[in-house]
Amino acid sequence: MKITILAALGFLLLFSSCRKNNDASALTGSWRLIEVFDKNTNLVSYHPPLSNMDVVITFLDGSRFAGHTLRNSLTEGSYKQTGSEIIFKNFSMTKIAEEEWGESFITVLNSCSLQASVPCASSKISIQGNIMKITSPLRFDITLERL
Repeated sequence: MKITILAALGFLLLFSSCRKNNDASALTGSWRLIEVFDKNTNLVSYHPPLSNMDVVITFLDGSRFAGHTLRNSLTEGSYKQTGSEIIFKNFSMTKIAEEEWGESFITVLNSCSLQASVPCASSKISIQGNIMKITSPLRFDITLERL
C-alpha cells in the first residue's frame, strides 16, 4: 500500500514538473523570433543570414506588448491570453514594406483580424523553458526564444 502511494506521488511530481507553463507571468519579457513554419509549403525558415537585427516581441504585462521586425516598430499592442490560447488584438506599426521573415511574424499577430469568422479562432501558445511556440490557425506557426 505504501509503495503504491509513493509511486503515485512520484508520477505526480514527474508529470507536474514537465507540464507546459502558459501563465501570463511566463510571457513577460522579450522574445526573439527564431523559426517560422509555413503550413502551406511544409518549409521551415530561419533568421535571414545577412541581417544583424532580430524580430522581437516584448510582453509588458498581462495584456500589452510592443516590439519590432527587421523594418518596423510595433507599439500599443494588446493581447488576451486564456490558458494555452492567445489572441493578439490591436497594435500600431510603422509602415515600411516588410520582407518575408517579418511578414510571417506580422501575419501571426494579425491572425484574428484576418479571419472571416467571429469570434476568431485563437492561436495556441506553449512555453517550455526559454522556448515559446505560437501555433496560428492561419498559414504560419512561429517559435521564439526568450532574450
